[in-house]
Amino acid sequence: MYDLVLKNGLVIDPSNKIMSKLNVGIKNGKISAVTKDSINGSEELDCSNLIVSPGFVDIHIHEDPYECEKDEFALCISECMLRMGVTTVIGGNCGIGPQNTIDYLKGVARKGYPVNIGLMSAHGSLRDNFGSFDKYKDVDSDTVNKMCQQLEKQQQYGSFGLSLGLRYIPGLNRHELVPLCKIVKKYDGIVAAHVRDDAQDVIPAIIELIELSKETGVKIQISHIGSMAAYGQMEEVYRMIDHYAASGMDIGVDCYPYDAFCTAIGSTTFDGGFLERYNIDYSAIQITQGAYKGQRLTESTFHEIRSSHPEYLAVAYVMKEDEVDLALSHPRTILASDGILNEGHGHPRAAGTFPRLINVYVKQKKVISLYDAISKMTYLPAQRFGLGKGTLSTGHNADIVVFDLDKIRDKATFDSPLESPDGIKYVIINGRMALLDGRIINNKLGRPVKSR
Repeated sequence: MYDLVLKNGLVIDPSNKIMSKLNVGIKNGKISAVTKDSINGSEELDCSNLIVSPGFVDIHIHEDPYECEKDEFALCISECMLRMGVTTVIGGNCGIGPQNTIDYLKGVARKGYPVNIGLMSAHGSLRDNFGSFDKYKDVDSDTVNKMCQQLEKQQQYGSFGLSLGLRYIPGLNRHELVPLCKIVKKYDGIVAAHVRDDAQDVIPAIIELIELSKETGVKIQISHIGSMAAYGQMEEVYRMIDHYAASGMDIGVDCYPYDAFCTAIGSTTFDGGFLERYNIDYSAIQITQGAYKGQRLTESTFHEIRSSHPEYLAVAYVMKEDEVDLALSHPRTILASDGILNEGHGHPRAAGTFPRLINVYVKQKKVISLYDAISKMTYLPAQRFGLGKGTLSTGHNADIVVFDLDKIRDKATFDSPLESPDGIKYVIINGRMALLDGRIINNKLGRPVKSR
C-alpha cells in the first residue's frame, strides 16, 4: 500500500525516456513505483487527461530575502515558483545573492521553504563582505585571498559554484577571477555568468568566459542568453557554443521565454551608450515600481529615477522575438526564469516562465515538442547541476507537478507580474501536497539542496 498514488496520468519523464499512461506510487516521500499495473494507496488522485511530470527545476532565480535577525524569509519569488510547478531552484545568480549562503540554507532547513533550494556563491556578495563596494575598481590581492577563503567555506558547505555579474562589476578582472574559479574547479562546481557585454559585443564577452574555462578547467554556464544575444547574434553564438562543447568544454546555456529583459535602473546596463547599443530611445524602458510604475520613460524621467531610486527594476523591450525562439529551440538550451522581484514588483518571468514555455512555445508557436519542453524544465537542468532532481526514478524524492495541457497558460504580465498561471493541478514536494488546484496549501515543504 502506497501513501499516495497518481492514477492514469500521461507520465512524461525524459530522464527515463518515458511518455506513457502510467500510475505513480509514492511512499515515505519517495517515488516507489511507476507502472502500468493497478496499484493502491492510502490517498489516490485520478490524473486522467492530465500530464504527470517531474517537478520543474529552475537553475537561475534571484531568491527571496532572508532577515537573519527575525529568522524570516520574505516569501514572494519562491511562492511564484511553486505556483508554476517548480519544485527545485538555484539562487544566488548574476553575482547577486545572500551575504551568507550558509546561514541562508540553515534557515531553510530550520524553517522550511516553498520549494527546494540550492545556492550559488554570489561574487558581488563576496566583494561586499570585504568592503569592496566600488564596482568600477579592481581589488587588491589581500581581498582576493579573503574572498577565496570565504568561497571555499561555501563550496565545502554545498554551494553549487560561483555566479558572476561581469556586466555589473566592470572592475572585475583576471587577477580576481582566476583564483576564484580555481576554487570552484577544486570542488567540481559551475561558474555561471551574466557575461560582460551584450548585443554587438556579446561574442567577445562570451569568449572571455570561455578563456577563463580554458585556463582553469572550470565548468561554465552562460546565463539568460536571450537578453545577451537576441539582437541578431544568436545564430553565431550557438555555433560557437556548439563548437566548444564538441571540443570537450563543459559549457551550458539557459534562456527565458520573453523578448524583454529586466534589471535595476541604476545598474551598469544603463550606463552611457545603452541607447545606441540597443538602437532604442527612452520609451523602450518601462519602470516597474514607484510613482512612474507601468509608464514608459522619457529622458527626464529616466535620469530622475536612476538618480533617486537606482534599485528600482526596469523592463527593456529590446530583444528580437525570433532570436529568443531560436535559443529556446536549441537542444542545448535549458529553460530558466531569471526570476527577480523587488517587493513584488518586476518582470512576469518570475511567475510565468514555465507555463509560458508550454502554452506559447509548444502549443501556439510549435517551436518545440512537449517532451522536449519538459526535458528543458526537468532533466536537463537537474543533470547540469547534479541535483538528483528532475526525475521520476524510483528511490528519488517525490517532487512532481501534475498539469492540464489544455488549460495551462501563463497569466503574469508586465503590468501585473504576480498573476498565477492556469492549469497547474497538483504540486508535490518530497512526497507531500504543496499546491492543490492552483492554491498553495503548504509552503514549508522545501528543503536545502547541496552540491555534495
